[in-house]
Amino acid sequence: MRNFAQTLIDWEWVALLLLIPLTLFPLTYSSFFLLIIPLLWLLRWAATGHFVTPTPYDLAMLLLLLMLGVSFLIMFDAAVSGPKIAGILLGVALFYGAAGYSRIRGRRLWPVLILVLLTGTLMAGVGLIGTEWLPPFEFLNDVRDAFPLPGGVPGAVGGLINANELGGTLAWIVPLAAGCLFGAARWRDRRRPLAIALLTFAVLFTGSILLATLSRGAVLAVAAGLVLVALFYVSPRWRLVMAIASGVVLLALVSYGSSRFGRDIVGDPLGLSGRLEIWSRALMGIADFPLTGMGVNSFRRVVTVLYPLYGIPPEIDLGHAHNHLLQTALDLGLPGLVSYLAIWFISAGLLWRTQRELVARHATRHPYYGLTAGLAGALLAGWIFGIFDAVALGARPAFLWWLLLGLTASVHHAVVYSGERLKKRRHAPVHAVMPETAPPAAPAPAAPPERRPSPMPARPAPSPGRYSGTSKSS
Repeated sequence: MRNFAQTLIDWEWVALLLLIPLTLFPLTYSSFFLLIIPLLWLLRWAATGHFVTPTPYDLAMLLLLLMLGVSFLIMFDAAVSGPKIAGILLGVALFYGAAGYSRIRGRRLWPVLILVLLTGTLMAGVGLIGTEWLPPFEFLNDVRDAFPLPGGVPGAVGGLINANELGGTLAWIVPLAAGCLFGAARWRDRRRPLAIALLTFAVLFTGSILLATLSRGAVLAVAAGLVLVALFYVSPRWRLVMAIASGVVLLALVSYGSSRFGRDIVGDPLGLSGRLEIWSRALMGIADFPLTGMGVNSFRRVVTVLYPLYGIPPEIDLGHAHNHLLQTALDLGLPGLVSYLAIWFISAGLLWRTQRELVARHATRHPYYGLTAGLAGALLAGWIFGIFDAVALGARPAFLWWLLLGLTASVHHAVVYSGERLKKRRHAPVHAVMPETAPPAAPAPAAPPERRPSPMPARPAPSPGRYSGTSKSS
């Protein structure tokens, strides 16, 4: 029985992934299955003395869970708030499960990374057959018609996936896969060709679907994430050049946005003007409910009653405030926003420390370096996408974000605290491997001493006149 409990704890994150479909149903139906989360934490406490694996995120996560409990108490409709609350609970549990998996019995974090990349690629495939594609990519609708989904995509509004939400989800995957691809290209391992082939397919496929969504916010976010990934691999001189070029491009985009203030920048019917109106209503809601928030996912119902919109048609369902910071404050109040911001800052600090440690240990060819670069690019892309849009904390694709946080904590622990030996993935110079791979060479024989005439017996000094001529002639 003890072995079964330990095995269940080891694979906690996989068991929790199987519960994600429950977020499609109201909380009254899924609440029974959510009891698995405290049960798993109790088992971990009995086995290790900790309810969860200790991480640098603990205080921020605790505050987030406290505000989630407050939101549960004030929610006015379980059918609206329940699935999102369940999604956040599962996300936090997934984070701790993924962070703890790599520390058990010397296991590594690669199964979690493989699952994230595989799931992101599969979600791109589901988006291919579950999204309404617009020109110039309307030919993709033929693929959707060739593989129809009965009843559409479960849980999606109208059975169709929102293109912007799909773009935001892929904004996490493309930089992560690209960072791992750049890292795999520097390996010296027999599995390198297979890894390069699979990662190349993941980057090309998810990147193509991302472009087809026509989500300009997602494309801009991914571009910034890829620039950050590239900065990990270029020399300091080129880093300065890329930073200046990125600043010039950003200024050009700002000037373009100010001259064409409308939907052309964002790429959806709301446009920037519609977002400004939504953001103004969100700020009103935060001012009215600063400590507790409105309740998770309540903004979509409250906004039409308390803060009517005049420039947006009423038939448009506002699932969120189109800004991840405003949406978090609306859901969980300002204390929840503080915990959410703390999670982001902690992630940036952990990745910075991990990268510096890898450089200091001359392990830039280790797979951990490529993973660190990919995680940095993915989280930056997610942050930038959240400025103009949002994948809310409890949304169904958000479990990928929680797994990215788990990978961030895992790679930081593996590099900084685990004591794992980080071998260079390259052939060392000959003089560096000679002492280890070859026996010490025998010392070279000493050069024979210079022959000198044998010393003659001492004689009395000759008189000066005897050798004077000889001395002159010599």
